[in-house]
Order: sequence, then structure tokens, then C-alpha cells
Amino acid sequence: MTFTDKQLVNKIIDHSPLGVCILNVESGLIEIYNKKFSQLYIAAAEAHSEQQILKVLNREFEADKMVISKVVREKNSFNGKELSLISNRNSKKDELVISPLYAPINMNNDTVTHVAVWMNESTEENTVTSGPELTLSQSEPIANLLSEIPSGTAILSGENFVFELVNPTYQNLVSGRELTGKPFLEALPEFLGSELEKSIRRVYTEGVSLNFTDDLVPLLNTDTGEPEDRYFNYRLIPRTNHEGSVDGVLLFTSEVTHEIDNKVNLERTSNNLNLIINMLPASVVIIRYDNLIVEMINDANLSYWKKTRDEVVGKPFLEILPDLADQPFAGQLRRVMQTGEIIDVKESPVLFTEPDGTIRETFVDYTYQPLTGLDGKRDGVLVMSFEITDRVLAQRQLEQYADQLSIANDQLSVLLNQLSKSESRFKYVFEKAPVAIGLLRGKEFIVESANRKILEVWGKTDAIVGSRLADALPEIQDQPFLGFLDDVYSTGKPFYANGISAMLKHDGELKEIFFNVVYQPISDTDGNIADILVVATDVTEQVNARKAVESSAKYFKMLADLVPVKISNALPSGEVTFFNRTWLEFAGMNFEDLRDFGYHEMMHPDEIQNFRKGLAEAASECRPHVSELRFKNTEGKYIWHLNIASPVLDEDGNITMWVGSTTDIQSLKEEEQRKNDFISMVSHELKTPLTSINVYLQMLLRKAENTEDQFLKKAYIQSLKQVRNMTDMINGFLNVSRLESGKLHIDKAEFDLSELVEEIKTDYKFQYSSHTVIFSANHSVTVDADRLKLIQVLNNLVGNAVKYSATGTTITISFAQYGHRLRVSVKDEGMGIKTENLNKLFERFYRVEQESIIGGFGIGLYLSAEIIEAHDGKIWVESEFGKGSTFYFEVPLS
Repeated sequence: MTFTDKQLVNKIIDHSPLGVCILNVESGLIEIYNKKFSQLYIAAAEAHSEQQILKVLNREFEADKMVISKVVREKNSFNGKELSLISNRNSKKDELVISPLYAPINMNNDTVTHVAVWMNESTEENTVTSGPELTLSQSEPIANLLSEIPSGTAILSGENFVFELVNPTYQNLVSGRELTGKPFLEALPEFLGSELEKSIRRVYTEGVSLNFTDDLVPLLNTDTGEPEDRYFNYRLIPRTNHEGSVDGVLLFTSEVTHEIDNKVNLERTSNNLNLIINMLPASVVIIRYDNLIVEMINDANLSYWKKTRDEVVGKPFLEILPDLADQPFAGQLRRVMQTGEIIDVKESPVLFTEPDGTIRETFVDYTYQPLTGLDGKRDGVLVMSFEITDRVLAQRQLEQYADQLSIANDQLSVLLNQLSKSESRFKYVFEKAPVAIGLLRGKEFIVESANRKILEVWGKTDAIVGSRLADALPEIQDQPFLGFLDDVYSTGKPFYANGISAMLKHDGELKEIFFNVVYQPISDTDGNIADILVVATDVTEQVNARKAVESSAKYFKMLADLVPVKISNALPSGEVTFFNRTWLEFAGMNFEDLRDFGYHEMMHPDEIQNFRKGLAEAASECRPHVSELRFKNTEGKYIWHLNIASPVLDEDGNITMWVGSTTDIQSLKEEEQRKNDFISMVSHELKTPLTSINVYLQMLLRKAENTEDQFLKKAYIQSLKQVRNMTDMINGFLNVSRLESGKLHIDKAEFDLSELVEEIKTDYKFQYSSHTVIFSANHSVTVDADRLKLIQVLNNLVGNAVKYSATGTTITISFAQYGHRLRVSVKDEGMGIKTENLNKLFERFYRVEQESIIGGFGIGLYLSAEIIEAHDGKIWVESEFGKGSTFYFEVPLS
């Protein structure tokens, strides 16, 4: 085979990101191939000579002769039938679905003498679309070869890196731009100074080849004029002239943006689901379909089964725990899926066979609840269980001692019975097994045995027993399964595959089915491979469900972004992992910028220290932290927010992440401030005329005391009492305003409690003459408190007792010492308080609804509670409706 520039052609083929081979049309044999192509068919190609590799490839690769004839006849490119392959690249087996692209190569004038076959992985993103016509300066075979590559390919020429050749796939990556004939930086100016530009120059100057995977490239969108973050795999190869000097750069590239996004979304969804079930205190496992595939399991259940996640997820229940086959669980699971009933069992025994052959007997309480799939049909079971082995064994220990001999005899009888039935049971289990099982005999793979399940999967009847597998299932001739069986038979190594696709004929139509499959070789007495056991599980519904979950991930993210509250997630270290759209719009940044800018940078400086201290305390106690904070918006203005940081705990009580909810309360704050300003203004304005009225009334009372008119004196006394009540009410409003603005001042000093008692005794005698006020103790006790504020609290409590009790009843005021605290109680014989109102009495402006005929604004008890709290004390009430109330408060002693 002769090319105009064989050196360049070989370099293009060798460094292509796809597997490629070139066929001779006349002989139909492969003449040239690259390493990636050989890896699709040969596990260790390096260990063979080129002649041996070509021999294997020409035997294993079956070219589509009909497509080749069409390519030669119409001198155009065409896709062949999809191939399912197990490749051996990267030293591991990968499942691949390949769409071969057959492209013509014109060698002699206008005659197609060779055909290039590009092995393109069949994904939506890699589909080759038609591109513009290209002007090529290289020889026509090379130009044809490059233009048909199903990945982005370009040749950059000279030290200015002029686009000498651009194939359609590369042009589609930057649609809307003219590339051919332009220098690289003129056509793509956004790459000036980028790592890609530097890499191209290095390849040109040093003659080295460079590879890049999942590389972030900010390409300009010609429609919006904005840069877009896109990810590419690309390879840079030096092109040499006939003198051996580098005169250009070959550039191969493919976009992987969609794969990167899918990978991130899938990992996030999986992590969140695992996090949720691992937070549950019970052992949890989700089992799907009639073959009982384990879809999800938490750590508690893995510990109980003594298995790892890789040993369990995606595998049948009875394959994971075959020793449970004789126990009722599999049948119960299927019954739940069939009937929808919930099965709840207590103290159920579960027997496990340990690796050393011993039996581990456990007991569990378990519940089976039906689950529905995306189509609304029951297809799974949620299993929640609690191991209660220790409790059951303790309860049954005495019974076991008494019945030990009887149990031993019973077990012996069972074992003998099982031994006699083992052969028939094996046949029964083989036939009734919930998984597909078949036995293939010899190198011809004669169907020796096939249970009902595998016949259903194959879409056949038991008439195929005794036939060659290739004859029984002719549709698999162009699929890889016979090749897999050949490898198992020749190497003696089992073959495993999960979610592998197969096209099988059911009722005359091909149907795509996904399997978890095992090909297990079975040796004869001489150690030679005699049979192959085929065990397959239909996971079509599971695969389709997984695809549906992946496709819905974006939908759930959109819902989170629609929430008007600012939502964020952070790791225990403080690293923020998520801001919803409301946060990003408030900050005017994208996620990366806001994350790097720092959550604390948006807080008001006066609140950062208290926030960090409060969050640290909440973290140490594993509880939510609630605070009011100011955050700076895009205009530089600080806005008040209610911030709730809630910890998410694992089963050991450790914090795994923080969920933040931040709500704008700026309007509430402004309204609160306007209300406080109004209260303060009105209170001050009302106190001025009351002061004057109080002075005049005192002067009139002094004059009335020099007369014999008792009515006049009582009238002045009552008027002064009302003025004092009005003043106390105004002071209450002022104190409420001060409390809310943080300006209420507590002036502590040590004083003797007995002196305070003597002072209020006299006041209460005249002020509350309608009731009997009793002081139960007046001994000397020194307290460290604000004297006037304590008198205000007592006045509020005694005033309420008088207000809510009948005339002539008794009010008892007691003082007692409890450790280092003074307890004061005020007991009345009034109407009492209903139980549902007790917890609300100390709230601001709260009044008992059924007694609204009694005057008041509901601030006295609220103010009293705030004063006591400011003394590091506490206040509470005990009451029975219709039988009176007792109010208590405690403050520290000196």
C-alpha cells in the first residue's frame, strides 16, 4: 500500500484518539492498524509480533462487506452495524458499544482501493455530523483520511500555527468561526496566553507529543458573546517534513463536557441517597425485581451481613447469601412485590454460614414494605430490620438447656431428611431458581440444561435443549457472547459482566435486554474444561430506572434553585459545597467566585465573632445554630437575615455536613425599629403631663389632709394611685422598647432583702387594701441585684394577683433560700390559668383570651421575665384553673 506521505499517515493513525484500521478492498484484509484498535481484540498486543497481531485481528474483526461495497460504489462514508465489545485497554476489561464508520480512501485517481474503519464509541455526543467543505493542501488520500476521522482533527502549519486543515468534527466544536487559512490565535483569540497555546509552542519547538484529559477550556460562544466552560480530551503531535524538521502540529480533540457534568451529578445524587439511608438507625436494604437485586444498602446492614458494598450492590439476594435459600425471606420478598402487603415479623431467626463452616444464629425484627418503580408498578421492597439476638438468646437460654437433647435429635432428623432429598432438591432449585441458569457442554456449547428463567430470557422453549447455542440463538452471531464463551473455554477463567446489553429475538422481534452475567467453567475429573455454567440476571428495568434517575437529577436541582430562601451546604471543615440560585443572585457571583470569596466576607464585621462562637458551640453539642445576621448585597448594603445552620449527623452522631437556611428579614427589622421608636416617643410625651398632674395632686392631698373632708382625701389618694399605675404602664412600654434595642440597664448592688420587704409592706398595705397581703418570711438575706428592678418585678406579680383574684382574698409572698439562689413566690386565690396558656404567659403582649375584660397590655410578665433573665435567674408559674396561681422567680445570692 503506497501513500503520498506515508510518514504523516502513520502518525495520524498511530495517534488517533479512536481505534482505526485500513482495509484492502480487493483482499478484504487489514493492512494498517493502531494500538487502540488492537486493544479492542487482543489483551496483550505488545507480547505479539505484528504478523501475529494482523492474523488475530483479521480473524476476530468481521468487516461489514455490504457496507464496504456501498462505500466503494458511492465513494462516501457509511456507518456499519453496532458492535458490543469487551476491550482490554488500561489493563482492565471495559464494556464498549462501537459504531464502526467506513470511510473511502482514493489511491489511484478516482478509484477507492482502501477503506478506513474508525471504531467510534457509540454515544450521543460522539455522533459524527456533516461539516463544511474543506480546502486541503495535503495529498488527497491524507485529506480524505483526516476529514473522515470521527473526532476533532486539525493540522497547524508553521510557526504562526496556521490552520492548514480542519475536519468537520473539529469545525463543529467552534461553529460559526472560519478556521482554515487563519493563524491559531487569530481564529481563536481567547487562547492567547493559555496553557493550550503554550503546549502547542512546546510541541513545535521541542518535537514532543503531549496529551491532556478532561481539560477545562473557556471557549467564546459566538451567539451570546460570553465564554463557556467546556471540557476536552486532546493530543498534540509534531509534524515533520522530509528533512526531519518539525513544520507543524497535529491536533486531535474530543469534547467531554457532557460526561463530566453527568459524572458530577451522578456522584452527588448517589452520595445524598447513601447519606440519607446511612443516617437511619435501622439496618436498611432496598431489593428490586423478581430476581431480588440489591439496589441500595446502608452500613448497618453491611455490618450485619458481614459483606462489603462491592460484594452486595447490583447482585441477587440469594447469590450474596445463598445460605438463606432454605429460609422464608426470598418468598416473602416476592409476595410483597406481588400483593403489595406489608410484612412485619418479630423475633425471626436468621442463620448465616461463616467462612469456617460454623452457623451464626441471629434474630431480627423486620418489616418488608412494597416499593413502586418509575412506571408506578410494584418492583421492589424496602427492608428495615433491627437485630435483637442478645435479647432473644437471653430469653431463650433456659429453654435451650431444657430442650437441648430434643433439639439435637430434631436436627439430626432434619439433616438426614435433607441428605436424602439433596439430589431432587438440587434439580428443583435449578428449575425454580429466580435467576437464569443454563449449562453448556463442550467446545460446541451444546445446551445441556436450561431452567425456566433462562428460556424466558432467551425467548425460547425447552426444544432448544440438545442444540448448539449458536443454532439455538442465531441472532447472537454478530454479538460478542460466543467470543466470551470461547475465551472461558480456552483459558479456564470465568467471565463476569454487569449491565451488558444483548439483542435477543422475542416473538419474532429483536429486543434489547441488559444482564448481569457469569460464565463459570466446570472441569472434569482430569482437570479439563468440560462445561460452562451460565448464570444471568435480567437487570433491564434497573438499568432503565438508573438512566431515569440520572435524567431527573437536573430537574431536582432546578427545584432547589426555585426556593426563595438562600440555601447552602458546607462540610464540617467549613468548606461550602453548594449555594442555590437565590444566594448567587444576592451576592452577584457564580458559585466558584462566591465560594472563594468566602461566606464570612459578606457578613457585617460586628457579627462575625459571635457567629463563629455560636456555631462552634452548636457543633460541639450537635444542634442547630439560629442567629440574626447582616449580609452585604451587590449594592454594598447590609441586609438583615435570619440564619439557621443545621447539622446533618451520621449514625454515630458525628456531623457530616451543615445545611444553611438564610431568610431576608430586613423589612421585619425596619418595622420593629419603627414600632420601638413610636413607643419610645409616645411614652416620653405621655410622661410629661403625668408628672405635672402628679405634682398638683400631691399638693392638693397635703391641703386636704388639713381638713376634715375624708372623701376629698380618698379621692386624691385614688387619683395618685391611677397616675402611678399609668406611669408604671408607660415605663413598661419604655422598658420593652429598651429591651428590644438592647439598652435595658441592670445596676446590680448588694442589699439586705429584709429592708426591701419592710418597704413594700407599707406600700402594699395602702395600695392593695382590698386584699390581705401576707409576707411569710422577713429574715436577713443579702442579694446581689438591681433593687429597683426587683421591686418592679414584685409589683407586677402582686398587681396581677390582685387583678385576677376576688376582693377579700389572701395574697401570700414568700422568700426562701435554695443553695446559692433566692426563690420568691407570689401565691393568690384567684381564677387560675388553663394549662394551654401557661407556656405563653411570659411572651410579649400576650393576654389570656378568656379574661380579656380585665385591663392590661400583656407586657408586665414579659418585662419581668426579661429582668430576671438579665440577673441570670429564672421565672415560672404553677396554676390550676379555678384554684389560683403561684408565680416564682429565682436570683443569685451575694
